[in-house]
Amino acid sequence: MRANRIRGLAQLPVLVSVGVSGLVSLAALGALAFAEASCSSVPADQRIGIDAPSGSEDQFGIVGDYLDHRCGSLDCHGQPGRNLRIWGCDGMRLDPHAFPICNVAQGGSFTTVAEHQATYRSLVGLEPTVMSAVVSGHGVHPELLTFVRKARGLEAHKGGTLITPGDDQDVCISSWLAGQTDSTSCGNALGYPMYPQDASVE
Repeated sequence: MRANRIRGLAQLPVLVSVGVSGLVSLAALGALAFAEASCSSVPADQRIGIDAPSGSEDQFGIVGDYLDHRCGSLDCHGQPGRNLRIWGCDGMRLDPHAFPICNVAQGGSFTTVAEHQATYRSLVGLEPTVMSAVVSGHGVHPELLTFVRKARGLEAHKGGTLITPGDDQDVCISSWLAGQTDSTSCGNALGYPMYPQDASVE
């Protein structure tokens, strides 16, 4: 018994000689090995999928035009500092040489397909999990999405209340979320005022 205790004590200096830094290093190596083992089954290029409405020009193009016209001015969502960024001829352009003017006669140009796609990616990427839930539910509850609640005035919104459930603007957005864009409603929605009247009010 005493001999075993002495042999154990004899090994103690070896452990002490490793030092604190050595023990920390050993712990770090162990943690690294654990992390490597737990992450090794996940491919490096794996992406998170979103069940999103169509981003085709046929389905989203006119929705993008409406969003740009109604919400995309340079003092609203047509600026890079916003979570929801909208590109188009009424505001922020992808081409740094393009003017924020839709009228060709005045030196402007129409919103491009690439700008529609940039707006689409910004919109569907805001709340990917919620967007997936709304789309999988065929757009029955669009109010789950923050951008819809803000536009309807259900949450604080710098632009104030912009749409009313059931009006052309609301149907334009809701029909797109449901998978079948109502082009007539979207076209009518383009006739609404370009800038929110109370856009300066937080």
